[in-house]
Amino acid sequence: MNNTVMIKSFKNGINIKLDPDVSFDVILSELEEKLKASAKFFGDARLVISFEGRELTDDEERSIVDLITGCTDVVVTCIAGMDEQREIQYIKAANGFLENSRTNAGRFYKGSVKAGETIETDSSIIILGDVNNGGAVNASGNIIILGTLYGHVHAGCFGDASRFVVALDIKPTRVRIADFSEMLSQKTGMFLKNRAVPKIIFVKDDRICAQPVNADTIDSLPV
Repeated sequence: MNNTVMIKSFKNGINIKLDPDVSFDVILSELEEKLKASAKFFGDARLVISFEGRELTDDEERSIVDLITGCTDVVVTCIAGMDEQREIQYIKAANGFLENSRTNAGRFYKGSVKAGETIETDSSIIILGDVNNGGAVNASGNIIILGTLYGHVHAGCFGDASRFVVALDIKPTRVRIADFSEMLSQKTGMFLKNRAVPKIIFVKDDRICAQPVNADTIDSLPV
């Protein structure tokens, strides 16, 4: 096997080193081979992904993430950038949040929610993808979106105002929590990568607000 792709693990994540001198199709082909060979090793771990060796477009990053989740049971929590301190803070917060969510009888939805689709659940839910314009997610519990929120979400849809929404990126959209509704216009970037600050959206003083994801905001919320 060629070494156009090299995968190294680190705490809570993996680093993928990519040859800058070969085509992206070659990169994907070798990465698929290596992922299939190591799928059992990774299991269903929740991992941060970082890249090295070449600049990737957002579409290329998404293609790699889709390949990882398609070939393995890994949950990609975010794509890390170069700001190490921010990455460490986010990784700790995200891992703690996901661990707490697992004990809250939640479910996973693998893939993006497309226009015309509505996902409904009587528990919390983690969306491993985007919620696109025209798509909707309704949950009696919390909603966690490991991607971009474009569409409509309603957390605590049975009236529980203590529920919340987390998204790695928020485009202008209306968010509902219990009986509260707000038009949000935060523009954050797709994953972490120095250009995005994932947000927690919750009810405070009888109105919806959004704050950056960190250990303090997570500890202060009922999970």
